[in-house]
Amino acid sequence: MAELSLFDKYRLEIEEDTKIDDFNLKEKQMELPTIKHKWVARLIQQRKEKKKLVKAKKVAISKVKDRLGEESIVTLSNRALLQQAEYSEIVQKINGLIADSEDIILYLEKVEKLLSQTTFDIKNVIDIRKLELT
Repeated sequence: MAELSLFDKYRLEIEEDTKIDDFNLKEKQMELPTIKHKWVARLIQQRKEKKKLVKAKKVAISKVKDRLGEESIVTLSNRALLQQAEYSEIVQKINGLIADSEDIILYLEKVEKLLSQTTFDIKNVIDIRKLELT
């Protein structure tokens, strides 16, 4: 079976973390600060990962540019070397990883907002339960 992507793992985990019903209401209410912390930490970690990828891209472009300059029969301008380096396989792969990282960051930012609103959702459920009992 194919391994799940990081996004899919996060998606399934947040579904579990935000699943609230009559049986786990108090438990989720008590766990909410810990759950929020976990997802904020993952957001920060993903931002750090993106920064690493951006640095790796700069290093890769520099190395590819230097290699192309050494291997070229004719002298190419820095701009031409840079443009060719941008289209190299390694830089394109890093660009894909950066794009994936940006998508995950966007998702985690939305998760953070969702979790901030969860307190109100829990309060509303409790209020509804109180009304049902009266």
